[in-house]
Amino acid sequence: MKFSRLLVCFLLLFAIGMLAACEATEEAPVSSSSSEVSSEESRPLFSDLPEKKYGGETVTFLVEGDYQTTYMSVEILPKETSDSRLQDAISARNDLVEEAFDVVIDEVRAEDFGDLVERVRQDNAAGSCEYDVVMPYMSDAATLAQSGLLYDLRTLENIHLDESCYDQGSVRDLSIAGKNYFVTGDISLLKWDVTHVLEFNKDMIRDYQLEDPYELVESGRWTIDKLHEMAQAVTADTDGEPGMGHMDTYGFLVNRNFVSSMFIGCGQRFSVKNDEDEPELAVYSTASTAVFDKIFELVNDQSATGMIDNDASGFSIGAKEAGKTVWQAADESTANKRALFHAASLHGILGMGEYDCNFGILPTPKLDEGQDDYYCRVSTLYASCITIPRAVRDAEMSSVIADAMMQASTSTVRDAYIDVIMKKRKIQDSESERMLDIIFESCVYDFGSIYNWGGTSEYDVNSITGFVNDVAFSGVNDFTSRWQGISSAVQSALDTTINTYRELS
Repeated sequence: MKFSRLLVCFLLLFAIGMLAACEATEEAPVSSSSSEVSSEESRPLFSDLPEKKYGGETVTFLVEGDYQTTYMSVEILPKETSDSRLQDAISARNDLVEEAFDVVIDEVRAEDFGDLVERVRQDNAAGSCEYDVVMPYMSDAATLAQSGLLYDLRTLENIHLDESCYDQGSVRDLSIAGKNYFVTGDISLLKWDVTHVLEFNKDMIRDYQLEDPYELVESGRWTIDKLHEMAQAVTADTDGEPGMGHMDTYGFLVNRNFVSSMFIGCGQRFSVKNDEDEPELAVYSTASTAVFDKIFELVNDQSATGMIDNDASGFSIGAKEAGKTVWQAADESTANKRALFHAASLHGILGMGEYDCNFGILPTPKLDEGQDDYYCRVSTLYASCITIPRAVRDAEMSSVIADAMMQASTSTVRDAYIDVIMKKRKIQDSESERMLDIIFESCVYDFGSIYNWGGTSEYDVNSITGFVNDVAFSGVNDFTSRWQGISSAVQSALDTTINTYRELS
């Protein structure tokens, strides 16, 4: 039986690899960065984990469930609604772990907002040890960590946070006082889904004789000013009706939440770490104010930009009058050469693959050419992560299986998602493959976006992130006065967060 399951696992992995290789040959060459194999990747799988069998124990993952129709967990057990190749990759990954450690991988799905947190709390209070590994959204993970319900992963010897299967940006950004209560990595499809990027219509670049965005990125000249300039070159009232509506032509379609992403893309942060690895406010300074002014100018320039989810905008009004959601209208505009650039998440890019159009993908632009790197914000509201609850029956088993699942996800789930589904099926050129590599290397997890000091979520206009988005879309640049109005509450909430973690120590 074990031999046959291993054979099936091998054949699944072989099929995934062959499919990717065939599609790479037929559609585009594999980028050099994805073809390189590091010494760590060539090391035998699980070689740094104990050779231990757990006698057929069921290891239960608690995950976010179907109540969240867009950003539900599809990472632990195969779901019928997922791409078949992704289902095969998840099965292959689970077989590898189950055979190596003699366990059975299972999941329990949270049923509503807040249900996952409440289940962990109840499990801890009752001592019932129902969940061996928990994969919450990052905001929920922060709630659990501050309640003292999670292990510091650095204290578990079988969690190898320095390995590349863990997103090193998350290890760096999500630590506090030298502790990591939650991180993410190759096991999490949701953290890729909610990474913010730009998509663009390649035919419009050609038709309007604009500069090649790929070359701009590679040369370090893809900046917010360049985005603004190119957007102005195409924006026009083209539908024959007075005013700008959803059928007109836009250079840049942007949603409210993307303002935070441009703020981070321009090198700013809502918070930074001090020498004690504790967060300090960084949202307001001379530099950040200048950056926000530039973003405000772009977002509110009707000769360049259409606001997707502003109820007062012509785009939003027109879309609703036509019986479409603003998101559907934005995708259609991009597909039908009525939008040059479109702010999106990678989940939105998947949807663009359903249209017959010629599109590409770009990282969030820099502030200027002097900025060394690109920064792409991970919208942490729905990004999933790995945690180990303190109320587990066997902390060693939980850590071993969590780490094994992370390791085994790289050559199975991660490759199926990125190389097969994204690179070879949805994205249509080799240059965008390179853009994906840049995007994944530049992911930022901002503490302020997770804890939303001063409010309840990043959509709360009084929170550290929400006020930035709200000011940009309000049409009145009162950034300084709005910050002054909420700064005391934000600082107080931040102080509470720090003191809570200090007490845990």
